[in-house]
Amino acid sequence: MKSREQREQDERRWQAKCEEMYEELYEWREQHPEASFDEIANQVTPRRLELMGELMSQLALQVGSGEVVEGLICEQCGQALAYKGKPRRGVEHLEGPAQLERAYYHCPHCKGGIFPPGPALEAGETQLESGDD
Repeated sequence: MKSREQREQDERRWQAKCEEMYEELYEWREQHPEASFDEIANQVTPRRLELMGELMSQLALQVGSGEVVEGLICEQCGQALAYKGKPRRGVEHLEGPAQLERAYYHCPHCKGGIFPPGPALEAGETQLESGDD
């Protein structure tokens, strides 16, 4: 879990992004007083997706980036996984695109790899639906 200080930094960054979005949209609206509801939505949607992507990134990394995992074994071949650093990867989601920088572990034997922690879920399944308590 993140420290209280890290959580407060995340919260300040989130609030700043919210304020920035609000200011941009408010200013745009003042410049486009005749805009239709659809035109307003066309301005809001991409900014909302960006904002939600930021929130998703923060929440995904709330419990850490996976670097402290020890003794990982490849599910495919049973060999030990090797730590390969923290690559940055993009994740596309309906709530918005997110950037994650998480530990990556690679199997030198079968060439598989994972971004721990957590079990893999089927498309459309959520952690709450998967039966894990």
